Amino acid sequence: MLKIIETFSGIGSQVQALKNINIEHEVTSIVEWEIGAMYAYDILHNGPQNIKEYRHHTRDSIVKEISKYTISGNGKEPLTERALRNLQMSQAKAILYAIERNNNLVDIKSVTAKNTPDANLLTYSFPCQDLSISGHWHNQTLGINRDANNRSTLLWEIERLLIDYDESDKDLPTFLLMENVSNILSPKHIDNFNEWLNFLESLGYVNQVYTLNAKNFGVPQNRDRTYVISVLTKDKKK
Repeated sequence: MLKIIETFSGIGSQVQALKNINIEHEVTSIVEWEIGAMYAYDILHNGPQNIKEYRHHTRDSIVKEISKYTISGNGKEPLTERALRNLQMSQAKAILYAIERNNNLVDIKSVTAKNTPDANLLTYSFPCQDLSISGHWHNQTLGINRDANNRSTLLWEIERLLIDYDESDKDLPTFLLMENVSNILSPKHIDNFNEWLNFLESLGYVNQVYTLNAKNFGVPQNRDRTYVISVLTKDKKK
């Protein structure tokens, strides 16, 4: 059985794909900080919530619980405590329920080898805004340059996490799966992308890169996406 950690999970497209092809799997943890996405993930993959279980919570107690996590309302910046207090109680309970039911580690920057459960597949469809061609309209052209300090550079948090796995002697995931916009292969971004692939190779992964178009898979949309499948081998470079 595949045991999966789904980072940058969104609404869980990767896991839905596994369901569609009847691959036996278990999601041991997700990482998602945007409240709309984490709520949608919970409903789509686990069914209706039973927030009556949280009837004991007061506003103060539930804000205290949610404040333990760095969550966002727009995927760009974290919610302030004032914003948390302004949530309706039903909203606050739904957020906490979604976090707890999915073992959501929420903030990729706080994820470590120690606080992740065992898994043999890690997915990392990190934000594409700073790689996308449309990002040029917003002067977001630095892509995954590790010094750019934008949303797409959250890719390097996966580097940090895998290094932590390696240095703590925790077993690395056997498989890694990346999905992002095909512009990651453009001349502007290819050097940074190759730096990422070289890093994975240094840990002992063999990488295969594919660019696939949705229209070739029964989807009425002309949309390219680039995927990297990485498989851990025993030939780790020293």
